[in-house]
Amino acid sequence: MDRKGEGTAAVEEIKKVTVIVPVYKVEKYLPACLDSVLGQSLRELECICIDDASPDRCGEILDEYAARDERVRVLHLPENHMQGYGRNRGLEMARGKYVYFLDSDDMITPKAMEELYELAERDSLDGIYFDSQVLVESEDLAVYAESYIAMRRGEYPDRVMTGQALIELCMKNREWMVYVQRQFWRRDFLLRNELFFPEATEHEDELFSYTAGFLAKRVRYVRKDYFIRRYRKDSVMTRERHPKDFVGYFRIFCRMIEFAHEHQLTGAAVNDSIYSMFSCVVSFLPEYENREDSVNWLSPEEEKDYRLLRAVLMNHEVLLAKDIDIWLPLDPYQYIWLYGAGTMAKTVYTRLKRFGIGIEGFLVTDAEGNPERLLDQPVRAVDSVGSFPEGTAVIIAMSFRQHAGPAEKLREKKVPFFLFANNRLIGPMGPGAETE
Repeated sequence: MDRKGEGTAAVEEIKKVTVIVPVYKVEKYLPACLDSVLGQSLRELECICIDDASPDRCGEILDEYAARDERVRVLHLPENHMQGYGRNRGLEMARGKYVYFLDSDDMITPKAMEELYELAERDSLDGIYFDSQVLVESEDLAVYAESYIAMRRGEYPDRVMTGQALIELCMKNREWMVYVQRQFWRRDFLLRNELFFPEATEHEDELFSYTAGFLAKRVRYVRKDYFIRRYRKDSVMTRERHPKDFVGYFRIFCRMIEFAHEHQLTGAAVNDSIYSMFSCVVSFLPEYENREDSVNWLSPEEEKDYRLLRAVLMNHEVLLAKDIDIWLPLDPYQYIWLYGAGTMAKTVYTRLKRFGIGIEGFLVTDAEGNPERLLDQPVRAVDSVGSFPEGTAVIIAMSFRQHAGPAEKLREKKVPFFLFANNRLIGPMGPGAETE
């Protein structure tokens, strides 16, 4: 690997933990991130920062920190290569027995590395999964945080498990395991299995979490919120939907299938993981198909796979809907409404439309402050609808914390409804539903 641009000399001694931080265009948040690492109760750590050709003052800030604290090592890249590349270079440079991947606009709690290190050593673990806190920069970003499960709600045993067993349990509880910032890994486990991030693509942590999780023999899940996720404007999590989201998900989907075949992985968790990624591919397909620029987003080989995917979607939509266990429950219903007018409701609408399922419109509790139309569909206050005709079902597309009020209103109106969570429909519920 070309080490040109590395800001500090390599530290030869083995550290207990290496924190790897790719850095790009976050000068406002970078000091808080670095302070949370260097202020850890565990002193025997190093912080490897990859300056991904950031156009702001990030490079200067990193050099200032490196000059003050020898535990900071900086690699300045001459060109931008995206997060996967930076994380891989950091992993190659790492001297810690364990590694942790942190985003440069997020933070960790003061005892995180010490407690994770001690637990990993005590139980000879390949990896540890844990919880997080959410920090919202402004009220208008709260809708994004609502879809992010900071703490898992299901039951998880307080013992060592295989990675596949934990993923199976997570899938059973309909909770995601893909956030690399909520994972702590033994470095030699990653290197021995050649577990690196895909480069030059979005959503790279989805593949890393999948491959590392299914290969790990000894992991634990800890109910502690060591990670602090920041929701801010113009991040990957809060920006507008884009064709490169489809490209990233599509590439990860293809790689997941290849990995499953290569390692002969079988079982419900493998299938559910792949189908979850497939649902992301389908969800973002309109952004790719409707692009107006002439950028060649996919390579020639990827274009072949893309055309094959389109042929499958065109000819076998009903079968695929049944396979991903989400649209089949809607078959008995003639009229579909979406309850909600936020990001989640828009996402559900796009996915319904992709499978040829139309809606009557969007329902809201209070019409004030909401548009009269959304995505070219009417927006109605639920109380303004006198009664729903037979054959109607409503999908509540909002967070679990918000669904209680809408569910009660729909029960009063005696209309069956579903909850949308983790890419699945939960239900039907309410009067007239087949199951309660």
